[in-house]
Amino acid sequence: MSQLDKIVAAYRIATQFPALLSARILDCSKTSVSVQSVWVQRVLERQAQTRFRQSVFSDFKTYTSTSPPTDITNELISAHSKSNKYFCVVREVESEKGIKQQYLEVWSDCSLVKNYDLSALDVHGKIYADAEFGTLEWSPDETKIVYIAEKKVPKSEPFYKQKSKASADKEGVNNDTVPGKEYDWSQDWGEQLVGKITPVLVVCDIKTDSINVLPNIPNDVNPATATWTPDGKGVVAVGYTITPRKLGLIYCTNRPSHVFSLTLSGEYNVLSSNSNQLSVKSPKFNMSGTKLIWLERLADGPHHSCFKLMCCNWSTKEITTVVDFDNKTLLVNNEQLSFYGLYNQAIPRRSWLNDDKTIVLSTPQGGSIHTFAIDTESKDIHYLPITKPFHECASVLDVSNDVLICYKSSLNKPGQLFAIKIPSTLEGYDYTNISIHEISPSRSLPNSDNFVVEHGYTLHNKPTTIYYGPKNSNCPLIVWPHGGPHSGSLDSFIADAAFFIQIGFAVLFINYRGSIGLGKDYVESLLGNIGDADVKDVYNAVQSNPSWSNRKLVLFGGSHGGFLVTHLSGQYPNIFKAVSTRNPCIDLLSLFITSDIPDWDITEAGYNFSEVDSLANSKEILMKLADCSPCKNAHKVQAPTLLLLGEKDLRVPSSQGLAYYHLLKKHGVTARVLMYNDCHPLSTVSADMDSSINTALWFKKYLGDDSE
Repeated sequence: MSQLDKIVAAYRIATQFPALLSARILDCSKTSVSVQSVWVQRVLERQAQTRFRQSVFSDFKTYTSTSPPTDITNELISAHSKSNKYFCVVREVESEKGIKQQYLEVWSDCSLVKNYDLSALDVHGKIYADAEFGTLEWSPDETKIVYIAEKKVPKSEPFYKQKSKASADKEGVNNDTVPGKEYDWSQDWGEQLVGKITPVLVVCDIKTDSINVLPNIPNDVNPATATWTPDGKGVVAVGYTITPRKLGLIYCTNRPSHVFSLTLSGEYNVLSSNSNQLSVKSPKFNMSGTKLIWLERLADGPHHSCFKLMCCNWSTKEITTVVDFDNKTLLVNNEQLSFYGLYNQAIPRRSWLNDDKTIVLSTPQGGSIHTFAIDTESKDIHYLPITKPFHECASVLDVSNDVLICYKSSLNKPGQLFAIKIPSTLEGYDYTNISIHEISPSRSLPNSDNFVVEHGYTLHNKPTTIYYGPKNSNCPLIVWPHGGPHSGSLDSFIADAAFFIQIGFAVLFINYRGSIGLGKDYVESLLGNIGDADVKDVYNAVQSNPSWSNRKLVLFGGSHGGFLVTHLSGQYPNIFKAVSTRNPCIDLLSLFITSDIPDWDITEAGYNFSEVDSLANSKEILMKLADCSPCKNAHKVQAPTLLLLGEKDLRVPSSQGLAYYHLLKKHGVTARVLMYNDCHPLSTVSADMDSSINTALWFKKYLGDDSE
């Protein structure tokens, strides 16, 4: 078998495992639980992903599948009613003419009881199903469904269009076509939210078969993630404020927003305070409807950071802070555990324990995702020992009757679904004696016992490094800084990392200054210092351990990770043998006017975006952005560099990578560009497969291992 055949086979192995999208408890008692889950899996033969639904029953000892996996690839979003009597689905189907049409289906008693052709009804545009805006939720009385869709816009045509006499005679009769508007440009919400311009809240009444857009949302507010009020007479939602433009929303939790309520008759009220200065996420009611909680942070600033957990008394509208920004120390089994705050891990739709005052949620903590129970009245935080502290990742997905459904994985073990029982006593809950029961198959990588995952307190006395690779081996090391920069590397299953391990590499992840999961101060310490502090952190992490620094080293990273690997190859040209980078930030000056998030440049450089109109007005900022940019060191680069670019990327346009390619070629550096019909993450099956395998071949070639 040739080297290429071995690499392709390893990719197939590493990407064969399904990943969980959602899970819901359908029925739960003290002795059993029924769970319905939705998974996604790559199908290399079709160069596509398939989604499927799976149902299982567990008696908390063993589990059995109660239905075979069902393909639901054309389902956009779905929701159960409170009693599980109804199940609704938004389905997208391609017509014979190649036009994608959406249908809202309502199922009950094992049959389809309602089917609304949304294209034919023409009340609104496409329904949103993305993670930022997507909403589909039943009212408490199970008669209405709220969702978010694109606002209907009038049809347009040229100023002059030849028409038949019959159509001319009908001119002006029920004609909503507007001439001369067909090329009007409107702002959308940027990268991966293209075409999402004006979201509206829509209510479908299944008793009257009426579909209506809720009125009186201010024109400068775009609604997102709505939930019903306890009485079912209105909704609570997040409102994004457009001031004065729409900055890209995905990966950004710093956009000005507020929590508002809106009755079905159109009474609009802001619930959160100082709405123009705050950013909010995930409003959720408790089971009795007496408390409304949400996540809240200051708007602007770094694109991800710590959140407060807020609680609103629904009857008095009094708001209190349950969890603040400050770091805490928790006592777990008589040992101290650092708690670094809450981050943007979405609160589950159902997240309350039976006492109706304790919420369960998951959040990044030092290279892992951990789950906590938070008492909204006493404000006590309890660590749930689903994983070892600062090892692996476990996220709660649903809560019912003091049973949690969690998804757990690590770099060396694909994800698995678990049911977790929290025992209660007369004094409250006993979080130290939870029981954990698997409810999906345990899967392993080939030869997984030969690999190790090691967490280290390598930088700033914090858990900042994760090493993954073969035991007792001096194999080549891929230094892989994450993007963001305000995101984090986690000990969760990453198919591409598993692929590299299978073909003889080790991987080093570094949570450099600016990473989330290590405190608000750690996030903000990078502002004004990019291209310096983050680069030094990555380099110093590698050099801190001779078993890492003495190996053959290569660099791999995308977005801000691409910014870092191109900086590293320029600042330390003799250290690294090869570079592969996905949509890297190369020139911050040009990025300011081409990215959907121009505030990123200014904020990371240490300035206030709201005070900057044009770079031409500030020589200081111009010089700072130029000094931060990796392109300034292009003439020093020696390592062969592979550039993986997406022609649809709005976050870091491909012009960045192409400009860097030309600079490298000018200075005689070996470079290659692969251009994909994809956006920023290059996450389509075809782009990921091609870029991963080409990266492996690139590394092996320039490490001297390109034998057939």
